[in-house]
Amino acid sequence: MQASQVSDIVQVEPGRDNPILLNFQNAEMSFKKDRRIQSFRAVDVNREAAAKTGDDSSSTSSRMVVVGCDQQVYRGYVGEGLPTELMRSYVAIRNRKSGKMRLIQLEECTMLNACYDDNKNKFREEDHSKTAMRKFGGKVAMQALERIERADANIDVANESIQSMMEKYDESQFLDDSEFTKSRVEGELILASMKPPRNPDAKTAADLYVLDQLIPKSLLVHLKQVGLGFLEKEPDTLELANVYLTNKVKSVLQCKEPDSKQGIETLQISLFMDALVRLLSSKGRLLRKQELSPFSKQLDKEIKQSFSQINSHELTKTRYTEHKALTYYLALAFILENGTIDVEQIHNGLAISKVELLKFAAFIGGSYNSTKNCLVLRLGGGADAASGTFMAKRRFVRRK
Repeated sequence: MQASQVSDIVQVEPGRDNPILLNFQNAEMSFKKDRRIQSFRAVDVNREAAAKTGDDSSSTSSRMVVVGCDQQVYRGYVGEGLPTELMRSYVAIRNRKSGKMRLIQLEECTMLNACYDDNKNKFREEDHSKTAMRKFGGKVAMQALERIERADANIDVANESIQSMMEKYDESQFLDDSEFTKSRVEGELILASMKPPRNPDAKTAADLYVLDQLIPKSLLVHLKQVGLGFLEKEPDTLELANVYLTNKVKSVLQCKEPDSKQGIETLQISLFMDALVRLLSSKGRLLRKQELSPFSKQLDKEIKQSFSQINSHELTKTRYTEHKALTYYLALAFILENGTIDVEQIHNGLAISKVELLKFAAFIGGSYNSTKNCLVLRLGGGADAASGTFMAKRRFVRRK
């Protein structure tokens, strides 16, 4: 890319209309085709007059920006209410032919809804009126003021107002809560199907996840045969979906007893995790034509059927598929590593952020140790507490 040379810097000067960067407080502007947004530069004549006469000793700005959109009006004073005066914002304009660049300093303006001004003026007028009645009002005016203040502080008046409002509605105007209950139950069932099954008899963290509860027994028998076939191959010729799994398989093939129970179990888990990684990295929604395991067609079929979107007529990959595959991947990794996972080692083989990895690990009972950068499986892990991350927010019952 051609280097750009800054040829000119346009600073903010009195009388020069530089571009203005608008920061909306308590709101943000969104684009719609049918929405008309109008913006204007303006001057607060009261502030300007006060500045000229010297009545206003503060260095407040009289220059304003007014924005109107969908019957809402926002206003702000240029250069007022900024978080810091130490930072300046610029916009760069580059000439593609010459490669020269112009930097134009931006002025900033914090925008507030005009309703704040309306309320402020309303309250100020009421206060002025009451003050005038106290100082200059006669007997009748004082009695009227007392009645007004009593009405403002009278709890009965507030109760009557609330009661009259509630009488306008009745329970028949609201839908039955059974729809919400049904949708919540369905959501909890989907969430439960995403979570790897736990061993209810587990007394230690190492027994929390059992291999034959995560992988069907018939498939384990098949994967054992596939794993034994690996023993006849050279370790360097095997390539799995990521370096972590490849090293696991090679370590088994290069040990003294590769056909031991522990070695065969490592090969079975590695094959299943390999298919899960390929599922997570696969592109497209339809899984029917995708190959998820080059080592076993039976494993390929099992992964597609077990991890595709539930209640779908076709084998489809969705967010549900990714979440479920990731939770099973981490549960199997905990079995491989005896309950302690090196985060960097596992994270390098997955195309997800570290924050997302830790979130899903907490979902299945993993606890993060930031000092050692590892995940430790806990028997009383926060799986139930973490479930709130995946559940949809409660919706209010709609009216008819």
